[in-house]
Amino acid sequence: MEAMASGLLRFRVFPFVERKLGSDCIHRCQPTHSPATNIFQERCIVHQTRNIVTFKATTHRHVHQSILHRINPKHLYQIINDVDQYQNFLPYCQESKILQKSPCGTMYDAVLRVGLPGLSKLSSSSLMEERYISRVRMMPPSDANRPMWTVEAKSIQSQLFDSLKSRWQLSIAEHDYENDDLSKALVNSSCNVNFEVEIQVSNPLISVTLDQMLKDVAKKQVEAFERRCREVPFDNS
Repeated sequence: MEAMASGLLRFRVFPFVERKLGSDCIHRCQPTHSPATNIFQERCIVHQTRNIVTFKATTHRHVHQSILHRINPKHLYQIINDVDQYQNFLPYCQESKILQKSPCGTMYDAVLRVGLPGLSKLSSSSLMEERYISRVRMMPPSDANRPMWTVEAKSIQSQLFDSLKSRWQLSIAEHDYENDDLSKALVNSSCNVNFEVEIQVSNPLISVTLDQMLKDVAKKQVEAFERRCREVPFDNS
């Protein structure tokens, strides 16, 4: 508060920056006596109390289904588990490496560093990056008559996501069973692909972009794996 010539008092409120997440700002003015001027000077004190706001994790899931013609399911199964090569052909993948394998050979931990195109507006760069570690489980066919190859992955370390899961299910296309016996179908088959991605995230800014991003990324991933199968010879040994 400043002294005026008329003897009136004028309040002066100092500016403050309000916190975005649930800030509760309380203004309280306390008069203090100044011996030098012998007048009351108003000192504005801004008390800020921080509310800790937590957001409930939301789940986003997308399923991509397609048939890859003239591609053996076992061939695609091999390409999916060749994680070290992802960075050479998979869109948005900048780093890929298997860290360790289980003694039985059916499980491994792998690290991926990917750019997230749908979240680029939240970052100063063209892509927001996420580096995470997943535990992957390989499941070869258990039914010799109707073989299905399955690969499941679940994140065990991630900064942006509470949980990230994916599952590939690969089988011989039904029309191949109709036209050939099983031995011929395995050699001349087309691949029926069921690819599921599920992400749980608490950050609402990321959450609003995930549905469309998952749809686009899943489609591009399957297309990239299909191209890789046609480029790399199938080892049926």
